[in-house]
Amino acid sequence: MKQAERLDQLIRLLANGEFHSGQAIGESLSISRAAVNQHIHKLEELGLELFSVTGRGYKLARPIELLQAAAIEEETPTKWRKKPGFEVRSVVDSSNDQVKLLAQDGTVDAGFSIFAEAQTAGRGRRGKHWFSPFGSNLYFSVYWPLEDGIHGAMGLSLAVGIALAECFTELGIEAVSVKWPNDVYINGKKVAGILVDLETLPEGAAHSIIGMGINLRMPEFVGRNIDQAWTDLNSELPQLVSRNCIAAQVRSSVLSALQQYEQYGLAAFQQSWRQYDCFLDKPVKLIMGQRVCLGTCRGIDENGALLVEDEHGVRRYFGGEVSLRAQDAIN
Repeated sequence: MKQAERLDQLIRLLANGEFHSGQAIGESLSISRAAVNQHIHKLEELGLELFSVTGRGYKLARPIELLQAAAIEEETPTKWRKKPGFEVRSVVDSSNDQVKLLAQDGTVDAGFSIFAEAQTAGRGRRGKHWFSPFGSNLYFSVYWPLEDGIHGAMGLSLAVGIALAECFTELGIEAVSVKWPNDVYINGKKVAGILVDLETLPEGAAHSIIGMGINLRMPEFVGRNIDQAWTDLNSELPQLVSRNCIAAQVRSSVLSALQQYEQYGLAAFQQSWRQYDCFLDKPVKLIMGQRVCLGTCRGIDENGALLVEDEHGVRRYFGGEVSLRAQDAIN
């Protein structure tokens, strides 16, 4: 049995949050007591918090609900139950990279997606590290072809952001907002980020892989490493909701939004963006390398460009290296 398989087996064994003796774990995995200790350390490296008590064994700090394809399928609206397909994977480097590999083989349909329990090389916008502890959050990537080429991706992250914001609102969460070009907030704290990877094809079309990281129940000891205000859905929900149920609702919301985006473009989302825009008509600053621009946010245009009004009028800004902040933000 490979180490990855043993780790999966160990996680399933510990998922109930009860104590398991080192001897029982060793017998279950067919490994030595010393190897059990090494595997426990591997789990801690994946962001799982464990307790070790002499005479009792090992236990997770709290039980975890593992993602299961059958459970997600059962909670999915009928429209999206059979196609496109999706997979649940345990530990991956990056869910976007996993989808990209399959897309390069030409074996996946539009909307094919992967959920991962953990990422070892998760990334956010501008190459920032995305903390991806095991079994705590949602790491979700979707393949979507762009028949009109790379220009069809303009505004794609905004449409997906609205899909997530509406999904969270439907779950009963208040004060949900979106931040241009790829973040979702609750009460002014980041809860989700979106990363769109693009590949141009020889005939002019393009592939997009849309990755989403959504905080569900971020461990506090992991959250201390995050350099901005954050929250998770578990802290904001009026009542506890199954992790698999949330995964199903996120998937169906995003697929519906992508279908709508393909038919009508970003115009179908502009009104919703104004409703959720956390900076609309507020003073903002844009950071472009060493350059800082101040103005008032006036929303987005039909192509997804940010509209900022300053003393020279309304200017349009696109993504890339542009970073948006409130004017009173320190960094």
